[in-house]
Amino acid sequence: MFGLALLCLVSLIPQDPVPGIDRALARDRAARVRDVEYDLRFQLGAGEQHVRGSVWLRFQLDRDRAPGAPLVLDFAGDELTEVRVNGRETALRAVANHVLLPADLLQPGANDVHARFRSPVAPTGTPLTVYRDPADGREYCYTLVVPADAHRLYPCFDQPDLRARFRVELDLPPEWVAVANTPRIATRAEGRPAANGTLWQFDQTRPLPTYLMAFACGPFEVVDTGPVQAPGVDPTQPLRLFVRGSQLRHLDRERLATMHKQGLRWLAQRFGVDYPFGKLDVVLLPGFPYGGMEHAGAIFYRETALLFDHPPTASELVRRSTLVYHELSHQWFGNLVTMRWFDDLWLKEGFATFVAHQALAELEPEQRSWLRFLQRVKPRAYEVDATPGTTPVFQELQNLADAKSAYGAIVYNKAPAVLRQLHEQLGAEVFRQGLKRFLETHAFGAADWRDLARALEAAARTDLGRWSERWLLAPSMPQVRIEWRRADDGTVAEAAVVQRALGGDGTWPLDLELLVFAADGTRRTLSVSGDAERLPIDALAGGPAPAAVLLNPRDVAYGQFVPDPTSRAWFAQHLPDEPDPLVRAVAAQALFEAVREAELDPAVFVDLALRLLAGERDAETHGWLLDALGTCVRRYLDPARAATAGATTTALLLRQLRDEAGSGRELGTFRFLARASAAPDVLALCRAVVDGDALPQGLVPGKQDCFLAAAALLAAGQGRDDVERLQQRFANEDVGKDVFLARAATPTADAKADYWRQYLQLDTPPEQWTQDSLAWFHWPGQQELTLPYLQPALERVDWVKQNRRIFFMPAWLDAFVNAHSTPAALAIVDAFAAKAELSTDVRQKLLQSRDGLERAVRVRSTFSERK
Repeated sequence: MFGLALLCLVSLIPQDPVPGIDRALARDRAARVRDVEYDLRFQLGAGEQHVRGSVWLRFQLDRDRAPGAPLVLDFAGDELTEVRVNGRETALRAVANHVLLPADLLQPGANDVHARFRSPVAPTGTPLTVYRDPADGREYCYTLVVPADAHRLYPCFDQPDLRARFRVELDLPPEWVAVANTPRIATRAEGRPAANGTLWQFDQTRPLPTYLMAFACGPFEVVDTGPVQAPGVDPTQPLRLFVRGSQLRHLDRERLATMHKQGLRWLAQRFGVDYPFGKLDVVLLPGFPYGGMEHAGAIFYRETALLFDHPPTASELVRRSTLVYHELSHQWFGNLVTMRWFDDLWLKEGFATFVAHQALAELEPEQRSWLRFLQRVKPRAYEVDATPGTTPVFQELQNLADAKSAYGAIVYNKAPAVLRQLHEQLGAEVFRQGLKRFLETHAFGAADWRDLARALEAAARTDLGRWSERWLLAPSMPQVRIEWRRADDGTVAEAAVVQRALGGDGTWPLDLELLVFAADGTRRTLSVSGDAERLPIDALAGGPAPAAVLLNPRDVAYGQFVPDPTSRAWFAQHLPDEPDPLVRAVAAQALFEAVREAELDPAVFVDLALRLLAGERDAETHGWLLDALGTCVRRYLDPARAATAGATTTALLLRQLRDEAGSGRELGTFRFLARASAAPDVLALCRAVVDGDALPQGLVPGKQDCFLAAAALLAAGQGRDDVERLQQRFANEDVGKDVFLARAATPTADAKADYWRQYLQLDTPPEQWTQDSLAWFHWPGQQELTLPYLQPALERVDWVKQNRRIFFMPAWLDAFVNAHSTPAALAIVDAFAAKAELSTDVRQKLLQSRDGLERAVRVRSTFSERK
């Protein structure tokens, strides 16, 4: 029966493949092809717009699976020539982003394909990217092919479950150095001259999916930090840091080396599985579009994510640590075991985020990892999961052309949150044993969520079917409340935890704690479990009425937890007196959810946030509260109340800058003020930053902060020459991105039109510049200038999806939609959504962004009418 089903599947695959990498094609190839190897040679030099190369592809073919059928190879580069299949020259027929290997040239068993190729190289939009340093003109090249762009560089089977061994050779200028997944084995091969001067050969990799093969090259400085001393790491291979020479002075060599080495040792011990790839290099890249990319044996990072030209803020340090531990975790989750298809993207991203916070908790306990998890990870998941555009954690995906849309808050934020919940439910040791079983069973192979569930079920000796059904396979989340009724004698007549689906239907299995605050100041913890819509709280019934009840006080569970009216009022009054920072944060988050549900006046939350800020000594929590307060002032309050609240906030923050030196909050406070306020004292502070004058003690701005100050002055109609003056001040540094961002805040129609034109060109500037500039283009207070671009931005969303990398399309929609909070903007979005023919994934992203705008309109309308 299995064989018949497979033959039926193959027979349904059209001879001419569709664009992208379709799942039917991928399944057919996975059934027919195995033992894949690539020998790749690339020729690169400075100033070139193309890379030339050659490929020798070898694989085993099972012809019994589809006798007489051609084999589809993926390629979307510029040129494919000198093709030989099993020694016979041929011209391959191209179909969309594929070429067809003729059936009559293939044979059962071993096959090989030789070819030469040419593919584009550009600052943006290509799988091989070049960064040209504006300060000195030097060039740095790197590959980035996730999720399925390898075939835009060289011909391959571009799907995650067809792992292959790679040998890479790079023909480079003599002044360049290179790094790849494996160690270099020679400088020049006999009989293989290097046209550009130096041939870099790298050892063959272990089996990898195509998206993990990587190299970078250019005039890097290479910093040897010594041996790693972690299980699985070759003792002869040091941890090396590749960095531009101009950035060496900002390199915290000891700290970066310690984080990576300790992280590898901790992860190998935690999983009980050795590091799989022998060596690890760290490559710091200018213009890199993501925080990091976990290429096996060679992690690529955005340069500014790990290097600071100023004393880093608490937020920057936490972000750096969690990023490093996230990318290290991928060496096991994603690299050692790869998801079979990108609908299981959460298997690598969700685990990497969760495990990163476990590592942070143990390796840097002073960072309060699980408080940061609440503040940095879960809020974005709640924002998206409460929208009509949310998706399950496991996202059905037919074609890898749509894989970019799988990336987002559900994978990166919800998935780790529900994994933490499961970890608590099963227990740390059972969970660890299940992961070890999963990693060992599927090492150097592919797996899906069912494989993980089986491994955890075996370790826990329990059935996770219901958990998987609701937390992985169902969209949305439960909105959870406590309902209780006071009897005439002041006791609790009845009480229950009630859940409802914010989207779709059904209920979720809950293991929930409740923290009950009594009127006399005592407190106790209760627990409820089950997946019914209404769960009685028997321990409350008949007892004294509580002053307040806090759901999920340790922040273990996942859901939207909205406080009841009695608790809401009590927390709004008493929360600043709460000594436990995690309880304080959980309650503040719950109150903010009540604002988003239009149940609590945002002015009440602003008043509470100001009182909390006045006494908050934790810099990260201070910044988190500022973000929530800023959302209320900017989006939820009507203009008159927003002006009053903004002035009060500005006065408090300026007073803290003046009177509380050494708090560690100075730079974060300045960055908030520069964007949130145009008060004279704030603009004077920005002027001092630009001019290099005396500043409040503890405020030490970096180069980017100077350009932020210049942008604030520019947006306020002051200092038109400040950006140019800063260019002269930093004449010997790479300030191209900083200049591009600052000028995006220019408050004129001509400036916005110029930036809009640049957003629609692909060759320059680097994509990271464009994405990061969207917030500056939509500078606060410039809504009238940017509203005319909302409709055109929506109309370009399919173009953006096709031409930009992962994360860009949702960032585009969020920037253009949620820069506004008015009924007029909502009407534009709704009219477009009603008429546009959008793919399911694009419509879901649009609905996610629309939700923030709709809530802003609804909250503002609700409480403007009540005041």
